[in-house]
Amino acid sequence: MLQSIAVDALQLAIPLAGAIPLLGGNVKGVLQTVLFIIQVKDDVKMKKEQCQLLAERVVTITAAITAELMKANPATLDRRENSVAALRGTLRGIQTLLEELASASLARRIFKRGDVGDKLTLFRQQLDTAIDVFHITENMRTEDALTLLLTAVKEGEDKRDILLMNSLLRPVTTASYLARAPGSGCFAGTRKTLIDQISTWFNENGSQVPQIFWLSGLGGTGKTAVSHTVCEKMHANGQLGASFFFSRDEADRRRVASIVPTLAFQLASANSVYRRKLCDVLKAHPDAPSRAQQYQLKELLLDPLKEVPSLPPYLIILDALDECNKERAVEGGDLIPLILRELPNSGLNIKVLITSRPERSIKNMFNTRGRGMKIYDTSVLHDMDQSVVKEDIAIYLTYHLQCIQIDRNITPPWPGDQVLSDLVTRAGLFFIFAATIVSFVADTYYSPQAQLQRLLYSGNSDSRATYMQVDLIYLQVLRASVEGRADASELCARFGKVVGAIILLQDPLSISALAHLLAHDEVDLEGALSPLHSLLDIPSNRDEPVRIFHPSFRDFLLIQGRCQDSRFAVSEDRTHAQLALCCLKVMLRHLKRNICSIGDDIVLNSEIPDLESKLRECIPPVLSYACRHWGEHLSHAARDTDHWEELIERLSEFTSTKLLYWIEALSLEGRFPLCISNLVTVIPWCKANAVGPKTSGLIYDAYRLVLDFHKVINVSAVQLYHSALVFIPNCSLLNANRHELPRVRMTSPRTEEWDVSLLVLEGHRSSVNMVSFSREGSRAASASDDGDVHVWDTLNGGQVSCLKGHKGAVKSVEYSPDSSYIVSGGSDATIHLWDAVTGFNISTLTGHKGGVNSAMFSSDGCNIVSASEDTTLCIWDVLENKHLASLNGHSGPVTCVTFLTDGSRILSGSVDSTIRLWDLKTKSTVEVLHCTDAILSLAVSPSRQNPIFLSGSQDGVVSIRDVGSMKEVGRLIGHAAAVKSVTFSLHGKKVVSGSSDGTIRIWDVASRSCVAEYRGHSGPVECTRFTPDGTRVLSSSADRTIRMWDASVEGVHGLKEYVMTVKITDNLEHVVSGSTNGKLALWKTSDGSMVYEVNVHHGIIHCLALSHDDKVVASGSADHTICILNMDNGSNFATLEGHTDEVYAIEFSSNSSLLVSASQDGHAKIWDVSTRTLKRSLTHSDSVGGASFSPDDKLICSGTMDGAIYIWNVETGDRVTVLKEYTSPVLCVLFSPNGKWLISWFEDEAVKVWKVQGTKFQLSPHEEWRLDRRTDITNSGDGKELVKYDDLLPSDEPLYLQEDGWVTFAPTGKRICWVPPSRRQPWLRTLWESLKGIFITGSGNGV
Repeated sequence: MLQSIAVDALQLAIPLAGAIPLLGGNVKGVLQTVLFIIQVKDDVKMKKEQCQLLAERVVTITAAITAELMKANPATLDRRENSVAALRGTLRGIQTLLEELASASLARRIFKRGDVGDKLTLFRQQLDTAIDVFHITENMRTEDALTLLLTAVKEGEDKRDILLMNSLLRPVTTASYLARAPGSGCFAGTRKTLIDQISTWFNENGSQVPQIFWLSGLGGTGKTAVSHTVCEKMHANGQLGASFFFSRDEADRRRVASIVPTLAFQLASANSVYRRKLCDVLKAHPDAPSRAQQYQLKELLLDPLKEVPSLPPYLIILDALDECNKERAVEGGDLIPLILRELPNSGLNIKVLITSRPERSIKNMFNTRGRGMKIYDTSVLHDMDQSVVKEDIAIYLTYHLQCIQIDRNITPPWPGDQVLSDLVTRAGLFFIFAATIVSFVADTYYSPQAQLQRLLYSGNSDSRATYMQVDLIYLQVLRASVEGRADASELCARFGKVVGAIILLQDPLSISALAHLLAHDEVDLEGALSPLHSLLDIPSNRDEPVRIFHPSFRDFLLIQGRCQDSRFAVSEDRTHAQLALCCLKVMLRHLKRNICSIGDDIVLNSEIPDLESKLRECIPPVLSYACRHWGEHLSHAARDTDHWEELIERLSEFTSTKLLYWIEALSLEGRFPLCISNLVTVIPWCKANAVGPKTSGLIYDAYRLVLDFHKVINVSAVQLYHSALVFIPNCSLLNANRHELPRVRMTSPRTEEWDVSLLVLEGHRSSVNMVSFSREGSRAASASDDGDVHVWDTLNGGQVSCLKGHKGAVKSVEYSPDSSYIVSGGSDATIHLWDAVTGFNISTLTGHKGGVNSAMFSSDGCNIVSASEDTTLCIWDVLENKHLASLNGHSGPVTCVTFLTDGSRILSGSVDSTIRLWDLKTKSTVEVLHCTDAILSLAVSPSRQNPIFLSGSQDGVVSIRDVGSMKEVGRLIGHAAAVKSVTFSLHGKKVVSGSSDGTIRIWDVASRSCVAEYRGHSGPVECTRFTPDGTRVLSSSADRTIRMWDASVEGVHGLKEYVMTVKITDNLEHVVSGSTNGKLALWKTSDGSMVYEVNVHHGIIHCLALSHDDKVVASGSADHTICILNMDNGSNFATLEGHTDEVYAIEFSSNSSLLVSASQDGHAKIWDVSTRTLKRSLTHSDSVGGASFSPDDKLICSGTMDGAIYIWNVETGDRVTVLKEYTSPVLCVLFSPNGKWLISWFEDEAVKVWKVQGTKFQLSPHEEWRLDRRTDITNSGDGKELVKYDDLLPSDEPLYLQEDGWVTFAPTGKRICWVPPSRRQPWLRTLWESLKGIFITGSGNGV
């Protein structure tokens, strides 16, 4: 976007530059060259921004000088030649350098020099100097001109930064102190002691001064007024970094994900150096604002702030934290624990003031994170000296009542000392009481004397109930609004509808939007609100939102027993039903496909021009509100509402006609996650209220759609139609929207039902060995062979954080009982203890001499027990981070360990085929059980009555044993391979197991029967866990994925076998597939029907190759053999034997007379197809992942798991050379069609290209080769030859399946559609093949 702006500006400036007297030619030359670099030169893009900044400086400065020159007499211009000589010389120097940069032949050499950036900076400085000389010579008010120019440049940079930040951070502007009314702070002279205390704390320095101040107090005690006053004071001193005033009335001001981006935006406005650092982050990582809070805090705040030299002290204020949304049962989610953990260790001169009600969850959060350390200070408003508070309230009331007396010409003394004392007594500690009194008495509809009398005689002033006096004044205000009215009952009913809506809206709405939502006349609605100005903030502008003054008014109306007049009490569930119905009606009227008229192009939302203005024009506030919050209102709706039948009818109509358009609208607004949260709340509501099966089915289908396609619809609304509708099953949602189907289609049949797998979590780069749930189930941690621990959001499958620290594979991961910590064990023989919220590595425990296979917490969280490859178990003290004891006894690696329910003993299982029971007090073995095979998993039932434990073994059997006697009392039999995981549900009635056979089974403990079997993983299942509520199961696999399953679904689900590899014939008529069951199949591309299927191998078919006439197909298998078949009928032509391990790759020579194979046994073999004999065996240093012929069949290239690429002579079998430039495993290696290039593709997605010159191979230094977007690149080996992607790869394979699921058109990178995980196996990239618009991918459902 910024580049586009620069190009447009330069194109306008160039023709004007020629008219500049004395300078025109020089300026024009510079600008034309810069334009060329920005538009064309991809190979110099690292310096484009500097070139662009230089051009901006040239344009700005020369424009100002031209204005002065144009004022002079043209006849005198010749005499000004000397004045502009220095400036012209500088411009010539700039143009010379830029022309060098624009040269294709010199670009790479020049930009590899380290002085180019310095030269660009120097020229900018020389340009400024030349301007100085020019101005002095010409006496052109030098100082004023330079100030003007520098200001113009700075304003341009500021505007550009602000546009970038605003578009990516999406700050909540209404949460800032500056958005609040000026008089919202403490009244002058009040709260002086407290404000001085906060000021003293902020100005104190030293390591002992806490950086966090927590001000707590009951609702109505004036916390927000204090926050406003502190903001006001700090802002005046330039010390206010940022503020966020939370509000229950506004969704954006209570949304957790909005906090850090908003604070970052405000801090950037306060500090220009930080702003530039922040913009650098946003340019490099535009998705940073949408990441988890841990990443937001680090990348948007802490890291950029640390780069600011001499950062001044700043205060950040978070007001009314109790009004922020909860995540994992804590207000603000992870933010406050992150601040408490990270800020004191950051070294930043930043302090944070937090205010809130004294909610238990907030208290616990501070106490838990503090752990006795002085990392925060605290003050409690309602515990302050009451005499001081009463004095402040008296000052406030005295002033405002005197103002009323003067304004309304009331004869003094009024109200009198006794009345004032009575009012102060009634107010107690609540400033909201005093503020409401003033508003009530000042109401111009009534006499102040009469209003005051109503207050004085409206209840028992001696009552000591906490909120009694506040409630009495609220009640008096409401009664006064209908007093003496004949239509009082009608007014009260209108009050319930209008004010009830206002207090339960998830976001405040303006009068006009509220009238639209409630289908109410605007004038009538204004009339209903007019008597309530003392309780509601009602702006004169109908387009500004109506708000309640204080949350206590909402509580007064909703909490049973507080509003003593039933006419005004608001029924929460009935009002929610009313609002849900209104939302549905609004969406039914306005939602449609392509609501923003963006067309049908396959673009990301971020690529849509001027999307913000389109949204403002096409999605008005009332429609936006309805889309965001209908589900929340519906989930709280009462069945006994007067409009129940209409509500169900409108819900049915909405789900039948508008569901897809609703998802589209939220995606365009950047609020797609609300699709999931709305549907998650509506599904149980439908079940509880027996909503009809059609409506419930459509809602469930929509829920599954947004889960399966959340990754793509979140960033591209049009993919709802171009991808989701292509792949979803034959469900009710598809049937209701067949008219929306795109041109892209599957020729193979759709499935009839949704997969039982709810979510597929992708992100690990290797086998996922273990998963663990947090206590409440909203988070899951995973351990992988890639060396990382990932933390996931189980609601939507998003990655929350990545914990790095292990130096090898991570084998185990567990949450602590309170979910505060995570423990992980790795093959590097270490145990890491992590803070579960911040991801901070608290400690690393060392002592084992072999890899750690299992580590788990004791029930009190104080100890950890670990099991290792070194045959020992270790016990560790968590608080002291020290080793307590080692348990010796096993004779083989210990695979698993678990505590018994009482916590005094532990069980361990080993490869030595024994289970040992240990006494933790004596650190000795109590009993040894000798089993028939290696023990891989253990689980203990949670029941303390007749407890049992389970063991999963290598032979596929799950044994059930009595804890008391240790005797076997039953078996769970069904798995066909090793049982790697067993886990009880929370109540102990169900067991889930995972096996190397790729299945997950759920068992009923009482009957010992298997009630469900789930298939979906394409590799061994390493771990299975129930969610805490037992409704879902999480499984991890060697296929790199984690899956979430619906544990309520019984029976067998998923296919036993998967398509592992596919090939398409040259005539595009058929596809050949190879499966995990060793079967080879031929399919028609026209309709997806199967021609034949034959049993070929006894193991997985890893690879296929077609002869060049499509008459023969070869297959390589895990059974170590290669089969050659007749394509027409699938008859076996030959079986080639010779490999001693799995065959990974095969390829025919150009005339199909030879076949090369690559195997895990470390050999590539050359076979004679006609004689069916081995011709050559080529030995490698490691397993061989790929091999292929050169176009002339004279050479073979092969790649190994240790990253080496071998070149062989086909005729002699001699090794020509070994290319060892990379260490990652080679997945694929091949020659280009013209034989001039060698292309290798590695497991970590890197692509390396070598130029072939006979038997010499020269590595291209270009680092940005990509297979998903073909761009012609200059081969910088000789600086002359242009390399075209079509020269490197076959031009007849234009479609590319990226690892993230996108299918792209390789020549341009244009996106075609997105393939969901259920239709691909992300761990094996050979699952795709494409020719001329036909795309094939293998999955469990066929091809």
